This record gives sequence, C-alpha cells and structure tokens, in this order.
Amino acid sequence: MLIDIVANKPLQNYYLEDHYGNIINFESGKEFDTLYAWYKLVIEYTGSKLTIEDIKINGSELGSMIYTGWFLEEKSRNKVCPGTTLYTQGQFEIYIHPNVGLIWQTITESIVNNDIGTSLFEKYIHTVDAPVILSTDYPEPVRGFFAHSNAPRWWRKNSIITPYEILDPHVLADISRNKLHDEMIEMCEFNRDSKKWAWPKRGVELKGGRRCYRSSPYINKQHWTELDDLPGEELKKLCKRVGFKRMLAVTLQTQYPGETFAPHVDAHYEQETKMHLQGPCSFVLNLAEDTSEHYFKVSQAGLIPLDHGTFFNFNYCHATWNNSENIRPLAILFGERDNEINWYLNN
Repeated sequence: MLIDIVANKPLQNYYLEDHYGNIINFESGKEFDTLYAWYKLVIEYTGSKLTIEDIKINGSELGSMIYTGWFLEEKSRNKVCPGTTLYTQGQFEIYIHPNVGLIWQTITESIVNNDIGTSLFEKYIHTVDAPVILSTDYPEPVRGFFAHSNAPRWWRKNSIITPYEILDPHVLADISRNKLHDEMIEMCEFNRDSKKWAWPKRGVELKGGRRCYRSSPYINKQHWTELDDLPGEELKKLCKRVGFKRMLAVTLQTQYPGETFAPHVDAHYEQETKMHLQGPCSFVLNLAEDTSEHYFKVSQAGLIPLDHGTFFNFNYCHATWNNSENIRPLAILFGERDNEINWYLNN
C-alpha cells in the first residue's frame, strides 16, 4: 500500500494500527507491504498546529472522505469531527483500507452525502468490530463469531438499522444494582439454560440459567405489561428511567465462568408485536460489581459495554461470553421505547 499524507507542514509522528492493536510504521509517499484489511491511520499532534489537507491511497485522493476522521483530544478524550486540524495534544484518526473503492462504498452506504464535513457524532455513532480471540476450548461457532471482524463504519442514530445505543453513565447513577438483582431473583423460578443455546467451554459443566417474567417461547400482543404493574420498585424505576413505555419480558440471565451463549437472532415475536420493537430496543445491564471479561457482541458492530446500560438491536446476530472467574448476572429487558425510529433501511 502507498499512503501519501498531504499537510501544511512536514509530518513527524504517524503510523497505522491494525484491529489487534499492532503498530505498523511507514513513510508517507513510499509503498510498503500490508494485509488486505482495515487499519486506523493515526497522525499525532507534535507541538504546533497542523492541518491535514488530503490523504492519497495508492495514488487516489480521499478528498472530502477525510472528514469522516476525527481529532481525539488527549486530555478530555473528546472526539472532534471534522478533525483535520490538530491544535492541541491529541491525534487525528481515520480508518482506511488498501481498496479505496471499499472505503467509498462503506462511507457512502453509512453517511448521507450532505452530512460529510459536518459534526458526524451528533447524528451518527461509529463502530469498530475488532476480532476477539477465544481459546480452542470454546465451541467453534462462538470462537468464529467473536474472531470475525467487520468494517469500521458509521450508523445513523435512532434508525431501524442502528446496532446499539449506549446510555450516559449518569442516567443509572441512582439505580441500585443489588436491589434490582434481588427483585429479579424473586420474580420467577430459576430455569437452567438449554444446551441447545448455552455452550460451556471444554471440561466445564453448564450451570447458567435465567429467570423470566411474562416471557414465553412465542411472545405476542397479549404479553404487554404496563410499567406500574411490574414487580419490584427498583425494576419499575429502571424501566421508566431508560425510557420504556411498556414491557414484553424481563429476564435475569446468569452466566457462569467459562460459559457462552450461541450466536443467534431473537425471532420469537409475532409480526404485529415486532413492529413495536425496531432499532435498539433490548436493554442489557450487568448487575455484578465487577463486570470485566463479560463480553456481548453484536454482529457488524462489535462489543457493547454492559456496565453503563445499553440498548441493542436484536435483529442482528449476537452472543455472550463470560471469560471471568465470577458469575455474571445480566438484566435483559424487552419492551416498547418512548422514541421515534427512522424506518429507512439506509441513511
């Protein structure tokens, strides 16, 4: 690949970073060997204002596509987009590929043309589906699902195709996870997960399971529950706080160390009911004090955080994996959100 970075002054510190975090140093304007893969191009601020005017890949100008990159401020960790001017400690970041046509395809399918050059983070989220490697002791379908990576891309917010939405940490600041956990334990009997979908690693006995309220193998319009009719005051508080209008099902999934849940799409809703469940509408929150090494992946978008509270789009294939040494209780809430969804299939 040949990368030529055009700037208003000579460059100093810049490099590529692959999906595994490996650094590839290169010299601007000189060809070098790379894999046929996506890379993050990083250009660091080095003490004086720098403006990136264009980036050429294999002789082809990115032109306005450089405005899909951003400037990451070192101190605040804010991402400024467009970010082609480096003005303080931090770095410019943009994802590129040796196939320039693939860059154009990915961006034009993700972003409305008139939005390029504007503050993209106001209307879009950006995802990087980086590979996660599981040991060979885990089932091959789960290993392959987590190991496969998709193109970095932008997604319009509040759309039928938005993969997930992360809540600000302050939204759940006064929600007691211990109280919520106790209430969810009381609401229903514990049922062991089916071996058809819950897969432990080699040598581990399946112990995980779930407690469900108003759920069934086939959910229909008769299963709606008004928020005030939910059991547990903390559960009611949580559902109202995150913006649910009414609920279909409330589940506490308990995943033991070394257990996974198979890649799947939630398809057990009648069509009439599913019309109310589009976009990111399934809420997940890890109720453990320590949520590390509990992974939840949404296909095409990558890992989602479980400690802040996240809505995800169950129309995408998803799977979980507990790589910790502790039990991970995961609250999963299904219901109708009080929001408006853009029903267009593209941006």
